[in-house]
Amino acid sequence: MYQIKRLSECTLDQALEAWNKGFEGYFFDATMDVDRFAARLGQENISASLSIIAFDGETPIGLLLSGSKKIGNNHIAWNGGTGVAATHRKKGIGKLLVEKACEIYRAKGIHTSTLEAISKNDQAIALYDSKGYKIVDHVVHLSLETSVEFNDSLEYYPVITSAHDAQFLPIYRHDTPWQSQWWCMKDGLTLQLMGPDGETAAYAMFKRQYSPDGTLKAIVVTHCFINDEQKDPEKVLEALFFHLFPPTVASYQCTLAFFQTSNKNVYDYLIDKGFSTKVDQVWMKKPIAAGVDIG
Repeated sequence: MYQIKRLSECTLDQALEAWNKGFEGYFFDATMDVDRFAARLGQENISASLSIIAFDGETPIGLLLSGSKKIGNNHIAWNGGTGVAATHRKKGIGKLLVEKACEIYRAKGIHTSTLEAISKNDQAIALYDSKGYKIVDHVVHLSLETSVEFNDSLEYYPVITSAHDAQFLPIYRHDTPWQSQWWCMKDGLTLQLMGPDGETAAYAMFKRQYSPDGTLKAIVVTHCFINDEQKDPEKVLEALFFHLFPPTVASYQCTLAFFQTSNKNVYDYLIDKGFSTKVDQVWMKKPIAAGVDIG
């Protein structure tokens, strides 16, 4: 008999076992040790009271991780990973986990549930669709393998603050995938690009990653939008990315993560610059409270 328990009722080792079993044979290696798994729970604001683990007797066989955040009047939940052990797939456990999670969301007063799924994962997408989730956008991870120059017109100047401060910008987008949001950008930064008239022309959130010897290894951008009122968007984008990916003596990886393809001006610009897609996902939403518009 299968049993569903909340993560708060389980040990960390049981949760880790459920994760590693649940993502065995996934599209990429998602295996973690206990330290990395614990760090991920904190990094992505996973809630122990919302997350659930499936058991067959005393053995963990699957899980569904969740987090929640109130943004204005909208209370959203995020599915941070659903996995079922290979030995127990195609037995309705994934369906059971999704149903139980939505039941918990409803009891907590959640308005909207969101998730991302690998675009090629037809089975998972079909499951979510059958439970009321609908695709609202595509989310990609873009990477630049070769060096490229960005041209700064000197008409715009950057203001660097913490990622936490991004939420207060007048053009900040609150309706984006969970992992692109400011609360998942621990130790991240915000680049606010100021225009000639003192307006916010564009902004982005980013992190710099360093090698053990202190060399810049990569810069990862997770949130990047331009003010729709800008008359010369390409000039703004050139200035923005000049400051995001500055020239250095040593080369480093340029990455945009959790990027929405509906952000068309920026997306088209990056593709023209030579960025390529490394991961392609669908962004799905489901209304939990009655009358909620998922957009």
